[in-house]
Amino acid sequence: MAILHWETFKGGPTKPENQAFAITINHKKVLTLNKFTVKTLNNPEAVILMFDKKESVIGVVPSNMREKYAFPLKPKGGGLNFVVHTAPFCRHFNIRIDKTEKFDHPELDDQGVLRLDLKNTHDVSNRKKRA
Repeated sequence: MAILHWETFKGGPTKPENQAFAITINHKKVLTLNKFTVKTLNNPEAVILMFDKKESVIGVVPSNMREKYAFPLKPKGGGLNFVVHTAPFCRHFNIRIDKTEKFDHPELDDQGVLRLDLKNTHDVSNRKKRA
């Protein structure tokens, strides 16, 4: 029997976490960035958060703690991940997060802004914990 309708998969293999952005936000409004993401941002001690209401996109830019509006970037899990406590930011912009959401396509734009689209996430809150 001949196969007539081949489709080429254009997604490629899954990149290891040390070579790709991995960013989540949970119901406590904690933004978690993997080590690759922080390294790509040049290992800042803090970040500035911005929000595009019309597009529902969070912007993250590297900063330092001397900046008035900086949020500290704190290591977690032995330095494999970093967290930002964003509750005041989320309250101000009425961003509601009910479960842990992973951003599907985070990107670093030409101006150095890490763009996190709240319309393109998926639920990772029910993943089984590693033993």
